[in-house]
Amino acid sequence: MRHMLTILRFSASALLTVFPGATFASPSVAEGGVSLSQTRVIFSSTDKAQSLKIKNSGQERYLIQSRVLMTSRETTSAPFLVIPPLFTLQPDSHQQLRIVSKGEALPEDRESLFFLSILAIPAQQTPDMDVSKVSMGIRFGLKLFYRPTELGTGPQACSLQVRVLPDGVLIENPTPFFQTFGQLKLNNLPISLDTQTSMLKPYGSQYYPMDERAMQAEWQTINDYGALAKRCHQTLSAVKDKTS
Repeated sequence: MRHMLTILRFSASALLTVFPGATFASPSVAEGGVSLSQTRVIFSSTDKAQSLKIKNSGQERYLIQSRVLMTSRETTSAPFLVIPPLFTLQPDSHQQLRIVSKGEALPEDRESLFFLSILAIPAQQTPDMDVSKVSMGIRFGLKLFYRPTELGTGPQACSLQVRVLPDGVLIENPTPFFQTFGQLKLNNLPISLDTQTSMLKPYGSQYYPMDERAMQAEWQTINDYGALAKRCHQTLSAVKDKTS
């Protein structure tokens, strides 16, 4: 157990620095035997805690470090804690992670977005700390939505509004929820959501350029379970959205 004790002396913030070579993985895809039970977390303002399961179906031990961060590009801690924050995940086993609020005040008129970062590092088989051997960890990144209960059950995909501009369209989100496109088509042509913004902030908007005048818009957003919501259509000369 000596090699594990050596690793555990590092603080949570130090691990993020020591292992910058970690590869990023989709939460829905198992990497190296490690997988998560869900792709996003919805934390209601009345929740005492939310949980998700991390599973190791492989034959290698992993050191797991979990934190909730303010954004996906920084290491500033968010007003949530993960319990346990650091532990060893044995082969062919699983662990339940609990996310609890620190009790800090958050906006009550709209959703807030944070990021759950889970780092899985293969455990050392020797006592010496060889960074070149442990730097190939896997980092999972999940969106964590804080949702005030007063807002209702969740986003309505077909509430989005599309406005025609001379060289593209402006899609507006008039709701207090984050809306993330899983699919977007303009004039039946798919918009690449890998190269263009896929998520609209509450009461925000996003511009999408087009070479021709847009006449029809079709989209599906991602629901609370990580699946595609119902398909929405809008004829851009029309006033109201139509859903199917």
